[in-house]
Amino acid sequence: MNFNKRTLILAMALASTQTYAAENFSDAFKQGQLKGQIKSYSFDEDYDSNDDADNNIWANGGYVSYKTERFKGLSFGTTFQTSHVTSIDDPADKFKKTMNARGSVMSESYLSFQFGNTNFKGGRQYLSLPLIKGSGSRLIKESFEAYEITNTDLPKTLISFAKVNKYQTRTDKVTKNTNAATFYNDDVQRGDVGGFYDIGTDGALSFYLKNNSIENLNLQAHYVDFIDEVKDVYIDATYRFETKFKPFIAAQYYGSNYDESAREDSKLLGYKAGVSIDGYNLHAAYTTVDDEGSVIRGIGEAATASFTNSSQTSGNYHAGTDSWQIGISKKYNNLKVKLSHTDSDNPISKYQLKQTYAEIGYKLSGAFQGCSTSIRYTIYDFGTDADAKDKDEIRAKFFYSF
Repeated sequence: MNFNKRTLILAMALASTQTYAAENFSDAFKQGQLKGQIKSYSFDEDYDSNDDADNNIWANGGYVSYKTERFKGLSFGTTFQTSHVTSIDDPADKFKKTMNARGSVMSESYLSFQFGNTNFKGGRQYLSLPLIKGSGSRLIKESFEAYEITNTDLPKTLISFAKVNKYQTRTDKVTKNTNAATFYNDDVQRGDVGGFYDIGTDGALSFYLKNNSIENLNLQAHYVDFIDEVKDVYIDATYRFETKFKPFIAAQYYGSNYDESAREDSKLLGYKAGVSIDGYNLHAAYTTVDDEGSVIRGIGEAATASFTNSSQTSGNYHAGTDSWQIGISKKYNNLKVKLSHTDSDNPISKYQLKQTYAEIGYKLSGAFQGCSTSIRYTIYDFGTDADAKDKDEIRAKFFYSF
């Protein structure tokens, strides 16, 4: 907390020397930007086993976001999200950690200060880093309480340092993510939207580097110390060839070094390649995890940077798991179509999973400008023998952005 206060005081002290867009404090608010989105999501799951109850949910909500113009380098931003369940049939309470939430939350409330190529941003905010990333696939997008400094002084290089203290979940029923960094939810859990919960014993320290100074080569590395729990490293590299079919090759590395001696350190290696033929984008990917231990993928439901990431792939990070994936996508004007198949061979039978999905997204125009919709149909094939079960899922989404 002392670090956060000192950083904020430094930002205020430097503000008098910073060039600014708004001429006065009042104009900073008048010239601010307001945006938002109305969302309507319908999810339906159909199991082939009598032991698992079918379920469906229809929820509506959205967000409103406002950001001031900069004045002497300073700006303020805030985002409110809301979720309301219109109808639900969920005997087994399967949506309790994802969609079944009624209420509102202030997911962003931050102060930002820019000085040259350096920017400080502190408070509640969305983060999108390989090991710390909030998911927006449900009504409520996950957020964090963080204090981050970024710099772009080096050519074609972004550097980020951050202290991340809290994690805002989708619903207040989430107490700890499977195979992800620890957080603590001590709330009553009444079916409300998620709150901001402490990460581990003393938060997490993050260092991120992105560089594309070598032509056609993109590099990124992310190190996070989840204090008193695990130290995580993520690295990937992608090289794109300047030829007709725009081929690319990529490699990635995860490394988890546990503070607890009883847990085995582990690593994940991944490889990916793809081409574009007449607008059809094709790719194939493979990942493998050490036999001795599992890899911590980070925190946030979107902290799934594995090249074989799909609709449900938390098991891809378990010890001894080999996964592969193939996919194809195509965009036709406002229509986008995607097909993907992922196969995860996990040593534990119930975590083995084959999944295939087809997704269609369409952006409307004319009188419906700002509206878009998508439908994803997924077939899941879990486990083998006594653990075998299948599930079909349909996710239908409608958005209006303003």
